[in-house]
Amino acid sequence: MRRFPLIALLVTAALFLVACGGGSSSSSGSGSSSTSAAAVGKAEAGGSEAANSPEKVWAKEVEGVMRDFENASAHSVESIHTSSSQQLLEPVYARYSDELAKLGKQLEATDPPATCRQVHARMGILARKVSDVMGVLGAQAELSPEEFFALAYQQGYKFSRVGRELTNLTIHPHC
Repeated sequence: MRRFPLIALLVTAALFLVACGGGSSSSSGSGSSSTSAAAVGKAEAGGSEAANSPEKVWAKEVEGVMRDFENASAHSVESIHTSSSQQLLEPVYARYSDELAKLGKQLEATDPPATCRQVHARMGILARKVSDVMGVLGAQAELSPEEFFALAYQQGYKFSRVGRELTNLTIHPHC
């Protein structure tokens, strides 16, 4: 029954890794739009075109969205891993589902180059799926604790599968 928190921890760690750009980002707190604008400005000023390709600019924008998600969802993730009661977990799962839905909207609001539109659309679909998976656990008061944790295990498996795909897309958004 305790496998779900382990799976959720692994997926969350992967999402955190994405948000940190594979461990190479700084924690400066600057917004993703300013990063994108600066990169576009350098490209327009005659900087290295390969270093500031539209795909790389968009990848930086996605990285900023993921970093913001990491910061916004840290409390929910911590609560999921430290709570062991259904009454405490249900509202946390509901809140985390909302945070994941917001992540999806923010990913969809990014501005990909034409070559990345298909990857961009897939990110939005996957973000909605992970939100829906966690949302199922947000309102299950009619279930016994055993049933709830069995459902949590099942949803955790789905979350890890879909979350891994989303993580892979956001770490390396190859177009």
